[in-house]
Amino acid sequence: MKLQLALSALLVISCGLVQAYNGDGQPGCKTQAEIEISVFRNDWDPTSYWKCESLNKPASEMKCPSDTGFMDSLKNCVSWEEWEWEKPVAPLSEADQ
Repeated sequence: MKLQLALSALLVISCGLVQAYNGDGQPGCKTQAEIEISVFRNDWDPTSYWKCESLNKPASEMKCPSDTGFMDSLKNCVSWEEWEWEKPVAPLSEADQ
């Protein structure tokens, strides 16, 4: 019985990990909503962000000014004193690889 509980717990934990988003956040810029939102965090580099400018065109990687990091909730680069880690979320559409 204990083994079954342990295996069940392990399965639940591993399913949760599989569902976690671990991409770089680059949007595909394939929806009008992405064009309207315009900027998205780079999940692998807090000093840069992605910018959608045209439908179906790859997002451009933009750099924050020196001594700042991008905060997705503010859609802006902020000083490191203001910057806070935010949970990564998948973009509305994925960039073609």
